[in-house]
Amino acid sequence: MKLQSIVVGTDLGESGRRACSLAIPTAKAAGASLCLTHANEVGLDHRHWPDLPIGAHSAVHALRTRLRGRFDNAMQSLQSQGQECEDAGVDCEIRCEEGKAWETILQAAVSTDADLIIVGDPARAGGLPQRLLGSTAEKVVRHAPCSVLVACGRVRPDYDGARVAVGVDFSPGGVEAVRWARDVAKATGGEIRLIHVIPRPRLTGAMREEWTAVLEGMSAAARSRLERLVSIEGLPADTQIEVLDGEIGKRLCDATAEMEADLLFVGTRGQDRLHTMMLGSTSQYCLRYSPVPVLTVRA
Repeated sequence: MKLQSIVVGTDLGESGRRACSLAIPTAKAAGASLCLTHANEVGLDHRHWPDLPIGAHSAVHALRTRLRGRFDNAMQSLQSQGQECEDAGVDCEIRCEEGKAWETILQAAVSTDADLIIVGDPARAGGLPQRLLGSTAEKVVRHAPCSVLVACGRVRPDYDGARVAVGVDFSPGGVEAVRWARDVAKATGGEIRLIHVIPRPRLTGAMREEWTAVLEGMSAAARSRLERLVSIEGLPADTQIEVLDGEIGKRLCDATAEMEADLLFVGTRGQDRLHTMMLGSTSQYCLRYSPVPVLTVRA
């Protein structure tokens, strides 16, 4: 895929550094520029502060002074990260704006007409409130106008000869993920494995024996479709294909680990939060449990 502009969301901490370490080789390989974006969730001119009595003005002044100091520190850190990108030979601009992190990242993506967004690890949220609210990365993936690369798991210093696992469900997003993998493998001299997972229904008794025969037929059909994809999309003839059954997200993450892949690509439909929580989402599962960075591809 041709990339010209990449937005990188950074919290100026470890997550942001991981995002930058993934963004730099990506931008160099694609000849793209970076827009390094940081959000100050409470800014110097917070518009929602009410008019306060005169007696509170000194407190307001003290708070603004502290906020100014925090903003200046953030700008210094952001400039330092931007300089690291420039030193690596990548054109980079920086933005530090007030707002929620995920909204600020999306606004930067829209204003720069970004081809890709890169963000750090999603929170490994476990409780119901966290699942309802989601992490910054999950919200970016759900609402982004373009594909999103999330620095999950093991991040390599470079991606020469990268092994790319691709979850293929034959949806438009899944097919687009195959195309991204094709181009990445070509640019890095890497290899690809296409993986299709057949969801396994809950079965009891004799139904399990019947499922075995059904699964054989579905697997053969899926394998044939994968072989056609390899041919139609111009993938190398030695591209590996694999058909599994079970829970889709888990099987994809397990297969990615077993093949010692460096990247996992999946398609995304941008489902709403409640639907995702109740029915499950392959991309959401992969964001939380993948052993390597995940590219969620929007068709």
